[in-house]
Amino acid sequence: MSIPSGSAINGIEVRLDAWADATSGSPAMCAELSWDGGATWTAVKTTATLGTAQATFTLGAASDSWGRTWTAANDFTNANFRLRITNIASSTARAFRLDWAAVRVTYTPP
Repeated sequence: MSIPSGSAINGIEVRLDAWADATSGSPAMCAELSWDGGATWTAVKTTATLGTAQATFTLGAASDSWGRTWTAANDFTNANFRLRITNIASSTARAFRLDWAAVRVTYTPP
Protein backbone atom coordinates (compact mmCIF):
# COMPACT_ATOMS: atom_id res chain seq x y z
CA MET A 1 0.00 0.00 0.00
CA SER A 2 1.13 3.52 -0.61
CA ILE A 3 -0.28 5.85 2.02
CA PRO A 4 1.53 9.18 2.46
CA SER A 5 3.44 9.49 5.72
CA GLY A 6 1.60 11.68 8.21
CA SER A 7 -1.84 10.82 6.83
CA ALA A 8 -4.70 10.36 9.29
CA ILE A 9 -6.28 6.92 8.91
CA ASN A 10 -10.08 7.33 8.96
CA GLY A 11 -11.11 3.72 8.54
CA ILE A 12 -10.49 0.33 6.97
CA GLU A 13 -12.93 -1.77 4.99
CA VAL A 14 -12.43 -5.48 4.21
CA ARG A 15 -14.52 -7.04 1.44
CA LEU A 16 -14.81 -10.81 1.12
CA ASP A 17 -16.38 -12.65 -1.81
CA ALA A 18 -17.38 -15.92 -0.18
CA TRP A 19 -19.92 -18.72 0.21
CA ALA A 20 -20.35 -22.14 1.83
CA ASP A 21 -21.70 -25.50 0.72
CA ALA A 22 -24.72 -25.19 3.08
CA THR A 23 -26.12 -22.77 5.65
CA SER A 24 -26.56 -25.33 8.45
CA GLY A 25 -24.12 -24.71 11.26
CA SER A 26 -24.21 -20.94 10.57
CA PRO A 27 -20.98 -20.74 8.54
CA ALA A 28 -19.25 -17.36 8.62
CA MET A 29 -15.85 -15.80 8.06
CA CYS A 30 -13.92 -13.71 10.55
CA ALA A 31 -11.35 -11.04 9.73
CA GLU A 32 -8.56 -9.53 11.82
CA LEU A 33 -5.90 -6.97 10.90
CA SER A 34 -2.28 -6.82 12.04
CA TRP A 35 0.05 -3.83 11.92
CA ASP A 36 3.20 -5.60 13.14
CA GLY A 37 3.68 -8.57 10.84
CA GLY A 38 1.17 -10.78 12.64
CA ALA A 39 2.41 -10.47 16.23
CA THR A 40 -0.68 -8.51 17.32
CA TRP A 41 -4.22 -8.49 15.88
CA THR A 42 -7.31 -6.31 16.06
CA ALA A 43 -10.55 -7.63 17.52
CA VAL A 44 -12.39 -10.04 15.23
CA LYS A 45 -15.13 -8.86 12.86
CA THR A 46 -17.53 -11.55 11.62
CA THR A 47 -19.67 -11.76 8.48
CA ALA A 48 -23.32 -12.66 8.50
CA THR A 49 -24.06 -16.34 7.84
CA LEU A 50 -22.66 -17.33 4.46
CA GLY A 51 -25.14 -18.47 1.85
CA THR A 52 -24.69 -21.14 -0.80
CA ALA A 53 -24.33 -18.57 -3.59
CA GLN A 54 -21.28 -16.39 -4.01
CA ALA A 55 -21.80 -13.02 -2.28
CA THR A 56 -19.79 -10.01 -1.11
CA PHE A 57 -19.51 -9.32 2.62
CA THR A 58 -18.15 -6.02 3.96
CA LEU A 59 -16.48 -5.74 7.36
CA GLY A 60 -15.44 -2.37 8.74
CA ALA A 61 -16.14 0.93 7.00
CA ALA A 62 -14.59 4.16 5.79
CA SER A 63 -14.92 5.49 9.35
CA ASP A 64 -14.14 2.26 11.28
CA SER A 65 -10.59 2.12 12.70
CA TRP A 66 -11.00 -1.45 13.99
CA GLY A 67 -10.40 -0.26 17.55
CA ARG A 68 -6.97 1.31 17.17
CA THR A 69 -5.08 4.38 16.01
CA TRP A 70 -3.10 3.53 12.87
CA THR A 71 0.22 5.04 11.80
CA ALA A 72 0.41 5.47 8.03
CA ALA A 73 4.22 5.37 7.81
CA ASN A 74 4.69 2.08 9.70
CA ASP A 75 1.49 0.05 9.89
CA PHE A 76 0.79 -0.28 6.17
CA THR A 77 4.13 -1.55 4.87
CA ASN A 78 4.32 -4.91 3.10
CA ALA A 79 6.27 -6.29 6.06
CA ASN A 80 3.78 -5.13 8.70
CA PHE A 81 0.21 -5.13 7.40
CA ARG A 82 -1.64 -8.47 7.46
CA LEU A 83 -5.22 -9.66 6.96
CA ARG A 84 -6.18 -12.93 8.67
CA ILE A 85 -9.35 -14.78 7.61
CA THR A 86 -10.79 -17.58 9.73
CA ASN A 87 -13.75 -19.83 8.88
CA ILE A 88 -16.21 -20.65 11.65
CA ALA A 89 -19.30 -22.87 11.92
CA SER A 90 -20.94 -25.04 14.54
CA SER A 91 -20.59 -27.96 12.10
CA THR A 92 -17.19 -29.35 11.10
CA ALA A 93 -18.75 -30.69 7.89
CA ARG A 94 -18.92 -27.25 6.21
CA ALA A 95 -16.90 -26.43 3.10
CA PHE A 96 -15.96 -22.76 2.74
CA ARG A 97 -15.04 -20.88 -0.41
CA LEU A 98 -13.28 -17.51 -0.59
CA ASP A 99 -12.86 -16.13 -4.10
CA TRP A 100 -11.13 -12.88 -3.13
CA ALA A 101 -10.44 -10.45 -0.31
CA ALA A 102 -9.91 -6.71 -0.72
CA VAL A 103 -8.81 -4.04 1.75
CA ARG A 104 -9.60 -0.34 1.34
CA VAL A 105 -7.97 2.21 3.64
CA THR A 106 -9.64 5.62 3.83
CA TYR A 107 -7.28 8.39 4.91
CA THR A 108 -6.85 12.15 5.03
CA PRO A 109 -3.50 13.28 3.56
CA PRO A 110 -1.28 15.54 5.70
